[in-house]
Amino acid sequence: MKTVLVTGASGFIGKAVCQALFLKYRIIALDRNPCFDSQCNHISVTADIEDETAMKYICTTYLPDVVIHCAGLAHQSFPTKKGSNSYERINCLATEKLAYFAASSNPDLYFIFLSSIAVYGENQANPIVCETDSCLPTSQYAESKLSAENRLIDLYHKAILKKLDILRLAPVYDNEWGFNLEKRVFAPQKILYLRFGSGEQKMSALARLNLLEFIDFRLKQMINRQGCNIFNVCDEQPYSFNEIIEVFQKTKHQPQRMVVKIPLHIIGMPTLLMGWLLRNQSVWIRSFYYKLAKDLVFDNKRMLDTGFKPRLSLKSVFINNGI
Repeated sequence: MKTVLVTGASGFIGKAVCQALFLKYRIIALDRNPCFDSQCNHISVTADIEDETAMKYICTTYLPDVVIHCAGLAHQSFPTKKGSNSYERINCLATEKLAYFAASSNPDLYFIFLSSIAVYGENQANPIVCETDSCLPTSQYAESKLSAENRLIDLYHKAILKKLDILRLAPVYDNEWGFNLEKRVFAPQKILYLRFGSGEQKMSALARLNLLEFIDFRLKQMINRQGCNIFNVCDEQPYSFNEIIEVFQKTKHQPQRMVVKIPLHIIGMPTLLMGWLLRNQSVWIRSFYYKLAKDLVFDNKRMLDTGFKPRLSLKSVFINNGI
């Protein structure tokens, strides 16, 4: 039985990864907080990924065949120098060291890194963004994810890592947690729906179960292969803001609220003004406007070309309960 080390194992994605794979693999669930009571081939390990001594010990003790790296520092509300240092340490340097320690313990290691489509930025020239397009990150979080990607690719080119998948995830959602979608269509406290402009702006998104099934699919594909791959991972089709509102209105999880239309210039002018006043953060500030005013659609052809087909959609997750 192959051993799979899952970092961030108590998080929204990491916990689900452990649950999805525990019948097929020996799971080492790593998190700063205890995940579950260790039993048989499923072991909970409490450690911080910045702790180099702990990471070396875990890798040499459990000799993972696969590392699924879900842990990391998520988006923070405002860029700061302190925040930048934290992102670099946790999302970048700790990722590189974990990959190095794990590959040193098992030269045939398969490393799966959960990155983000945020690495592309929000103001791309192409209407549909593919993996070969330039990365123009606009946040400290996105910069740290891209830096981690580059360090992992460097380990691959140095033949330290022989199997590497970088998964650039679209905003992830589940029927009990739709925050990544809600913030595009709800006013604060969900007091009403907001339709920005025509509402026909489209965004790629990712059902959590589609992600879990893709990871399982890749584990079967890569077990006897080598290579370095980057994938945009998202549902088969993007969704317009109007579709998101329509789906939410039909589910018990979202409140029935009035829909208020907001002309794009209402948010465009304040964004320009704030960007002028806070010039050091103007790119980051403008990114919020682009998220609401522009299509953010990502090409998933490379993912589909593996033979994987996302089974779920926004409608099936929220209305049909994942059927």
